[in-house]
Amino acid sequence: MPPIIQSFTAKHAFLSPLFRSAFYYDGDQYNSPAAAFEAAKTLRREDRVSFVGWNCKPWNARKLGKNTPKSWMRPDWDAAQFDVMMEIQRSKFSWPILREKLLATDDAQLLHGNAFHDNVWGICLCQSLPAGKQKYGVSSRCTGDGGNRLGLILMQVRQEIHAGLHLSPIVPRCAPDTTDVPFAA
Repeated sequence: MPPIIQSFTAKHAFLSPLFRSAFYYDGDQYNSPAAAFEAAKTLRREDRVSFVGWNCKPWNARKLGKNTPKSWMRPDWDAAQFDVMMEIQRSKFSWPILREKLLATDDAQLLHGNAFHDNVWGICLCQSLPAGKQKYGVSSRCTGDGGNRLGLILMQVRQEIHAGLHLSPIVPRCAPDTTDVPFAA
């Protein structure tokens, strides 16, 4: 039976959406998956400026995203969010240092265990935590089961990397491709 990584903290913090790492998504550079994810909720690219670059801290991105006006939101967000997170994680782990860290998890089952009642992207473990660790209290809807969508996405990206996909960093195309243009003599 493969080992289980159920906390994206400490030595496994790189798996967290709050982990600070530069990567590109949809032509812009972000400093965390949280910032890219929250930015992707918006319809217009120019509305994403608050999330782009190193100025947007991951924990602030979530707060900012929760305050996104409904009129700015993509109408297909509920259906698109899982595909968006997949593309964000593919881009993040296309970078060699993070790719190697993800591969170092071998065949471990990746569970986005949390104590803040997220049973879509992870599995809330609030009921199994000691009272002092229950920052957000205990919820009866948290039974140790959940969608664990982030964990599933990370395991799929790891599998794709093993298959030889995503071997070079994903970067935006800022200039025309000139690789086939011969140099003038």
